[in-house]
Amino acid sequence: MRAKKWIALLLVLLMTASLAACAGKTAPEASAAQEPAAAEEPAAQEPAAEAPAAEEPAAQEPAAEEPTAEEPAAEGKRTEYPLTITTYNYEKEQVQYTFEKAPERVWAQNQNNIEALLALGLADKIVGACGLDGDVRTELSDDFAKINFYDSMPSKEEVIALEPDFITGWYSTFSDKRLGDVDFWHERGVGTYMSLNSACRGPAAEHPQTVEEECQDILTLGMIFDVQDRAEALVAEIHAELQKIEDYLAGKERLGVAVLEDEGGTYRVYGEDVLGGNVAMCGGAELVAGKHGNTGNISAEDLIALNPDAIFMVWYDGYSVGDVDYAGEHVVKLITDNPAFASLDAVKNGRVFAINLMYMYCSGMNTLDGVLTVAQNLYPEMYP
Repeated sequence: MRAKKWIALLLVLLMTASLAACAGKTAPEASAAQEPAAAEEPAAQEPAAEAPAAEEPAAQEPAAEEPTAEEPAAEGKRTEYPLTITTYNYEKEQVQYTFEKAPERVWAQNQNNIEALLALGLADKIVGACGLDGDVRTELSDDFAKINFYDSMPSKEEVIALEPDFITGWYSTFSDKRLGDVDFWHERGVGTYMSLNSACRGPAAEHPQTVEEECQDILTLGMIFDVQDRAEALVAEIHAELQKIEDYLAGKERLGVAVLEDEGGTYRVYGEDVLGGNVAMCGGAELVAGKHGNTGNISAEDLIALNPDAIFMVWYDGYSVGDVDYAGEHVVKLITDNPAFASLDAVKNGRVFAINLMYMYCSGMNTLDGVLTVAQNLYPEMYP
């Protein structure tokens, strides 16, 4: 009996120890399972708690550096929209147009406008273009190949179908025979701009055409499209060369020059009031024909009497006189092969030169080429 009591007591003690051991094991496991939530949560909150005191300045440093990253863009001028520009209608009256944003779909008419847009990096904005006087500039040829170029002038309806929001062209672009006057487009939310030297401002005697108007065209397009830094760089290059020529010729006597286009018996004069004459003057010429206010043609006898030191003969693609092709360098033969002009100093001294019309009328990106064509031929010592 006593042995049975001891056995029973022993079993009770073993069961109690076993329960105590299970309880001891389960309690720590539950506590450990709760530790990440209980212990890590304060850790997760620590940055937020510390941010006001210590971490906030560090977190704000990248934001403080943002203006530094933006500084290069801030250095150039930025267009603020809405932008209102002054342009012209077909009555040669000033009109204003307001751009709410930079145009996205452009019709570009004539070489100066096409090349200016390409040089400003806007090839992707051109939905259609037409009108070349010669080959596109070499550095722009790749971009030109990407645009929708028309070999002949499309109809007004075809241009409308392109859904342009901006048209840039010459005065003639907006005749009734082409795209119609600017008010038609303005009423439809399409902005326009006429090249300043395309006769839109009125008679050249009252509104002389100069290289500065060509520069202004580039600058205005730069404003319209918010690429003013690029436009200003292009214009700065032109101005730098003009200043170089002026500096070289300071105190020197300039050569007397006539800039002419043979019109079959008489000669159109590119004088002081038109761009061709101004380009020549910027290239160092002293014009002997076409003084201010005198824009009429001259005769062969007039030319002989003027006897210029040098003559520049204007040509363009397809140029001919009396059914004879005189495009390119052949144009000089109209002077050099004419016995009547054998006595001219320009002929005797080998100073009869060819010059392309695209350098002399609405020249745009070719303005500097025109100036250099004159300067390099008149003063070759400047360009060894």
